[in-house]
Amino acid sequence: NIKKYTTQTTGYQIKYSTSKKFKSSKTVTISNKTTSKTIKKLKSKKKYYVRVRTYKNVKDTDGNAKKLYSSWSKTKTVKTKK
Repeated sequence: NIKKYTTQTTGYQIKYSTSKKFKSSKTVTISNKTTSKTIKKLKSKKKYYVRVRTYKNVKDTDGNAKKLYSSWSKTKTVKTKK
């Protein structure tokens, strides 16, 4: 679950990995209308490290679309069941 920020955000990026340093990590992008995401196909009885950041779609001076990202949140540790 993610704390919802409705102002100045377009969405969230969730990065997760079994490595504390996020080697071979995977990233999931969700919109700001969603505050939770279920990630499937995780290995059972494993420790996963998860962090989140927000992004906003903006246009630069040339009119090209860009994404501005916040810094990553503190890393949370989650252990899968089964």
